[in-house]
Amino acid sequence: MADNFITRFFGSKEPTKNIGAQIVPQALNRTKQDVGKWRDAIFEAEQSYNPFRVKMQNLYADTVLNGHVSACLDFRKNLTLLREYEILVNNQKFEGLENIFNSKWFAQLINYILDAKFYGYSLISLGDIVNGIFDEITLIKRENISPDRLNVSSFVYGITGANFTEEPYKKWHIYADTPSENGHSRCGYGLLYKVAMYEIMCRNLLGYNSDSAELFGMPIRVGKTHKTDEIERQEFADALAYMGSAGWMITDMNEEIEFITNSQGGSGYMIYENLETRCEKKISKILLGHADALDSIAGKLGNDSGDSPAQKSIDNVQTVDGLYIENIVNNQVIPKLKSIGFYIPESTKFKYSNSSEEMENTNHEIEMNTKIATIAQTMKNAGLQMDAKYFEDQTGIPTTQIAPSFNPLSNRITNKLNEIYK
Repeated sequence: MADNFITRFFGSKEPTKNIGAQIVPQALNRTKQDVGKWRDAIFEAEQSYNPFRVKMQNLYADTVLNGHVSACLDFRKNLTLLREYEILVNNQKFEGLENIFNSKWFAQLINYILDAKFYGYSLISLGDIVNGIFDEITLIKRENISPDRLNVSSFVYGITGANFTEEPYKKWHIYADTPSENGHSRCGYGLLYKVAMYEIMCRNLLGYNSDSAELFGMPIRVGKTHKTDEIERQEFADALAYMGSAGWMITDMNEEIEFITNSQGGSGYMIYENLETRCEKKISKILLGHADALDSIAGKLGNDSGDSPAQKSIDNVQTVDGLYIENIVNNQVIPKLKSIGFYIPESTKFKYSNSSEEMENTNHEIEMNTKIATIAQTMKNAGLQMDAKYFEDQTGIPTTQIAPSFNPLSNRITNKLNEIYK
């Protein structure tokens, strides 16, 4: 039963192929997060002795539940996951490795590697090989990983553990990390640490806004009664209290019900909405490079072309993440696949296609050639002629001389004029 549990939720049960099989199952510690715990997380990660990432990863587990943060993460990852890529052998496109690089496990591997940009690091188990491909790759629980000690402990806050950079674990695991921001650790904290503070503010604002809607959005119900009997007065009070689900009641002739609307708090929600929007723009800047990268509308704020600031930021993010993936695949994944026994030719390289850049260059070339052709036509209309060699050098378009067309009438007129002016 235990073996089935480990295989189902944690991939291969062989510790060599899946270092996570040594981790004792433990529920994720989800607690209420605030700015104080945000500071505690970095303090724990920067301790001089025995640093840990437990609080930081627990913080991230709540941060990614925010709808805006989740949308930004999906948007950024899709910029890379949806890109076309090529397998090159000796810098030539190679078509013989589709069973490896066009499979489900490889797409999942890229997804986990990209997560390292947000969480700071990812350790992925390749697991068992079934029918020539990896059956199920798994992500090792980050709170059990120490990026400073390069080991995986069986319990959180464990100091000792198996080193995943050494044999027999090394060739069955892919480790992706990020550069350290300040030299206090082997790897960075991930973009989610910078996002977390704004996300905590957004989460608090949601609660404040809900309280505001309850206090000021609904009218106050005021009832007046002449009843003195406590049971009857309580029945009248209960009818007012539960009017939200049953908006009616029976009263005596001398009883009154009044609804008082707060005319001063009708726009109070805008305070929370404004601050939430500002926080979300900061989150978009951190994750996507531009405040309007996720919500930009064509035709507004200069976002009506590929040269818009938002689009340029998105292109830059895509390029940086693409280089990050290429580096890990070429320097880790391909060598480890070879060591495991997969047939991969020497000089094999993984590379993303720059189709968007090629299209941009093509469009630019067409635009320039059109301008030169227009100049040539203008010169012809003015009785001048552009040099053919200059035109070919500038556009790369070969030219040919147009043979003059034969017109009998024109020739007779020309001959007649030549006789007159002999």
